[in-house]
Amino acid sequence: MQAQLAIQLHNRKAFHHFITRFTLEQLNTIPEGFNNNIIWNIAHSLVTQQLLMYKHSGLSLHIPQEWVGMFAKGTKPERDLTAEEVAIIDSTLFSSYEQLVEDSMQGLFKDLMPYTTSTNMELNDIGTAQTFVLFHDGLHIGSILALAKLV
Repeated sequence: MQAQLAIQLHNRKAFHHFITRFTLEQLNTIPEGFNNNIIWNIAHSLVTQQLLMYKHSGLSLHIPQEWVGMFAKGTKPERDLTAEEVAIIDSTLFSSYEQLVEDSMQGLFKDLMPYTTSTNMELNDIGTAQTFVLFHDGLHIGSILALAKLV
């Protein structure tokens, strides 16, 4: 899991880079032909990691509960986020990562409720869930790169 955690940190740094590279307006812009924006993709990745690893392990989430309704699979941006909200997302990239490392070291991820993703990947253990999170992050980093060309 150490290699997976290193990649997770790399992804979080990439998301942070996008937050610091773009203006608030750019982060919130939904280009024509798209149904989301840069900041939604970042927050969605955070929420997905929390749901797949924590919720499906029967553990408490380390994100605000309202984020699930705003950024989970099947949602889209309903309003522009404020600078304060973006700052909280940015800091949560790293605080939730640090919590993940600590929880992994303490062996909290013991039982994972089996879950089949929308791409038909079966997640039956925490290692597979963590690996899928990395794949999912990569998909959304790709989406952000496409959005970045249009904002």
